Amino acid sequence: MSNFSDMMGYLGLSHDEAAAALNVSKDEIVRWCSTSEAPPIHIWQRLVRMLDEIRMSAEEAAKSADLDHIDASDLNRITLTVPGQGASEFAGLKRAATAMAVATLARVFV
Repeated sequence: MSNFSDMMGYLGLSHDEAAAALNVSKDEIVRWCSTSEAPPIHIWQRLVRMLDEIRMSAEEAAKSADLDHIDASDLNRITLTVPGQGASEFAGLKRAATAMAVATLARVFV
């Protein structure tokens, strides 16, 4: 395993989705995930942009929630869109953003 592989797991991207999102071959994704070979800096920069898009989506969802009238069952019905050109196309990225938004809103009950 590699840090790159951990990033793919955190983002919820399959090898095919990662290849499409990063505009590289699936073989490169597999190599970066399973060996110590690191991707070039522009790939890491794209991953950072994806993480930023996820964070911004989660923050916007949390900001738009009516915290005075939210209950625990509302946490299971949160929907959001992920901004950005690439991130919105992949289910894994949307799941990551939704999980982060739900976690942010769940803090209301802590």
